[in-house]
Amino acid sequence: MKHLNVYWVLATSLGLWFLFLHSPPILSERKVLYWNNENHTLETNDAPFLLHLIGSYLIYLICMLNTLYTPSCSTLTLIGGTAAVKARSVHVWMGRCAMIAGYLSFALGVYLAWGQHETPPLGFSVGITIGGIAQLYYQFTGHYAICEYRRLKQLVHSLEHQEDDGQSQPSSVGELEDATDKMQNALHRHIYSMLAIFLLACGIPAGMRLSGDISRGNGIANSILVILVLASLVMMQRQMYRHFVHKNEPEQREPREDTTSYSTVETLFNSVDAAEGETLFSSKFRQPLLSNSG
Repeated sequence: MKHLNVYWVLATSLGLWFLFLHSPPILSERKVLYWNNENHTLETNDAPFLLHLIGSYLIYLICMLNTLYTPSCSTLTLIGGTAAVKARSVHVWMGRCAMIAGYLSFALGVYLAWGQHETPPLGFSVGITIGGIAQLYYQFTGHYAICEYRRLKQLVHSLEHQEDDGQSQPSSVGELEDATDKMQNALHRHIYSMLAIFLLACGIPAGMRLSGDISRGNGIANSILVILVLASLVMMQRQMYRHFVHKNEPEQREPREDTTSYSTVETLFNSVDAAEGETLFSSKFRQPLLSNSG
């Protein structure tokens, strides 16, 4: 588990608390999902909200998995050690599910905030919509960045083959360097965007609930805690980004101030094939699914 660190543990702990300790009693009380003793079945009184929650739960849980197991991890051992699968495959397919779940969650969230006869308070609807748009933005930019990465990687491979065959010209060498830099930047943008979904789009709602539970109705204490939680999540997102970008084997790492070499990125994400995009929320999509979400 090369990406296991204190920031991942804190972010994941917050998410698990929010999803499985804080939310279930509230959802059961509101009968969003409850057990009918007479029919011995699970039932719901609010199907749109339940579907919204399913999307939200999926993307939050996939965030936890895909930031721990990236394509640079060789295998993922299943529970009980009965089988092992390629981390790359798990990462890619979970990323695809997260893309769909994010779009679903956002669309239903907008409907719940604005499309029903009984809508939440205006301030809540505005705030939750802004948060959803931010999630949509990071999901779209992250997906676009990895598609750009795959395209540029194909170009880099093509130019490298020309160089190996002795066909390269000075202009081709410059084009190779330019494509390599752009490829690295695209991967960095992808990492940054997907971590923003995990730590900010998913983490902020959970953090605000935690602040409310701790403050127990004290407005001043809650305001202070919210500010501290928000600042902590932003800091954690930046620290995790630096970890992903600069993480490398010590013996292969060269000291640099602000940049990571192409070889470092290649080692970290371990040969992301142009035909098989591996990403923090990667997919093979060439077009966004709906054209978007912890």
